[in-house]
Amino acid sequence: MTQQFQEPGQTGSPAPAGAYSASSPNMVPAQSAPGVVGVGSVAGQVAEYIEIPGRGAVKMAAMSQRLIARILDGVILGIVLGILMGVAIALIAAAASVEDGSGAAAGVGFLGFLGLMTLAMVLVYAYEAVMIGFWGATVGKMIMKVKVVKPRDGNAPGIGSGIVRYLIPGICALIPFIGWLGTLACYVSPTFDSSGRRQGWHDKVANTVVVSTSV
Repeated sequence: MTQQFQEPGQTGSPAPAGAYSASSPNMVPAQSAPGVVGVGSVAGQVAEYIEIPGRGAVKMAAMSQRLIARILDGVILGIVLGILMGVAIALIAAAASVEDGSGAAAGVGFLGFLGLMTLAMVLVYAYEAVMIGFWGATVGKMIMKVKVVKPRDGNAPGIGSGIVRYLIPGICALIPFIGWLGTLACYVSPTFDSSGRRQGWHDKVANTVVVSTSV
């Protein structure tokens, strides 16, 4: 049986609501169970949506949007971490230039370096967890017009889910030499999500989905 599709807003179709609801000219499935993806094709364009209770059919974020958002966040964090690294190196250099015979100055410089590196890791985790938890988006995601939400109501995940969501990529990043492979696999995992909701491993543990906010 051929599935019928209707324009958003027509009788019988879910009326998209909110800033990231589906919009014309893309087509939305006429009927869809909550949480199930509908796919329609109009003039060669494929539109994919997820049904969120109270918000209707909401367009999922494209993997290209998510990738570029991740790159932008990496650039932003790289600038901040680069500044902290420069301060840490300056501390060690200053401590090494002090000759007090006891090595205390060098020890202080080394402790300062460890402190700044710890601060850097905390900042990275807080950036992801806090911004995703309260606003559903980091700066990169805001620029690319994507948002992390709970599929049950379309709201921002909350700080608890924001912390949990970054556990897998965050912990992987701490593993020397090979940790980046785990982090990369985590961010690529939405491409082979069998549920059709483009949930990465980090999305699954936090029960979140990533949607488009563009109208």
